[in-house]
Amino acid sequence: MPTTLTVRILGAGISGLASAILLAADGHRVELIDERFEAPAVGTSLGLFGPAQTALARLGLLDQVRAMSAAPDAGTLRSADGRVLAAVPAGKALLISRSDLVRALLEALPESVERRRRRVEEVRPLRDGADLLVGADGAHSLVRRSGWPGQGRARSHGVTVLRGTAAIAPPEISETWGRGWLFRITPLAGGGTNWFACLPEHRTGSRDEDLAHLRRSLGGRRDVIDEVLAAASTEQTLVHGLHTAPAVWPVRQNVVLVGDAAHAMAPNLGHGANTALQDAESLALALRHAQSRASQGPSPQQGPSPQEGSLQSPSAVVAPALRRYSAARALPGQGWRLGSEAMLRVAMSSRGAPLRDRVLHCTTGRLAERRSSSARHAERRGVPR
Repeated sequence: MPTTLTVRILGAGISGLASAILLAADGHRVELIDERFEAPAVGTSLGLFGPAQTALARLGLLDQVRAMSAAPDAGTLRSADGRVLAAVPAGKALLISRSDLVRALLEALPESVERRRRRVEEVRPLRDGADLLVGADGAHSLVRRSGWPGQGRARSHGVTVLRGTAAIAPPEISETWGRGWLFRITPLAGGGTNWFACLPEHRTGSRDEDLAHLRRSLGGRRDVIDEVLAAASTEQTLVHGLHTAPAVWPVRQNVVLVGDAAHAMAPNLGHGANTALQDAESLALALRHAQSRASQGPSPQQGPSPQEGSLQSPSAVVAPALRRYSAARALPGQGWRLGSEAMLRVAMSSRGAPLRDRVLHCTTGRLAERRSSSARHAERRGVPR
């Protein structure tokens, strides 16, 4: 019969909540620990692509999330003077407020999950009495720093991120790359604009002053940026640095890292939440597979099978499950992390910006403009697209 594991999860963000829901649904005893169980106050957007939507379907939340999401067809990448550098298809992505997604996951958390609201400063006691410890505690993961000593500290990229929402319709769906800065505009479901900016490090401790600095830095660059920043408010703005996780293998003994704890990445490819949901799904499937294999017993060459109805030891399930999980998720997670960092460097380039813009505009940009022109002509002639 299946082995019921005692699973302790540190962190009630997207990956921790999704892991708790899926593992509890499979009958495991799940304890979820966080300082607070609440959705973020500022509902900035994140994109969810096909694999993440598959994970949401497994969680039973896809229809609910789709109803709360915007689903634009495409956007554009633009230079600081407004030239189109590339057309960016949305790929059937759903854009949802982080607050709405976390709230949906919190509401879906089964009553069987034991919630423990407390601050954790020492990881070792968390392993006592647990068959599996899941580190879902973000970019600055205490689990990672404790279990991977000397290589677990997150790295700063020396930039400041400002992001928020504004109560206006998005003037366009775009990301603008300047010389050492970027600004992204996307829609919110039900109206409103989500915006995201990245600048060289500049934080004063005052959101009012940081937002004023952003307006001074980018003011007059593009009309659409001015329009969004004029509608932005300090109450709906977040200011923080940008840190990414080091390259670590996400499994050690009976400890596993998921989400940002495993591979916190720059936001430039929009896959942080996606990899978090995929990690949770992969961990649950790996444990389910290991349980199934363990219940079948050893092969004839390995000796007699266990008696029917007997329980397998937790380690007989956890060890192969974590091998399967790391084989499935370590390289994809690190691949997205490295790709996002590379895109950050290109987007935030200062001295190389003129060459970058010229190359993109002469290739993907002109192709996008021709396609847009053809679509407009077809629309005027009444030809279906």
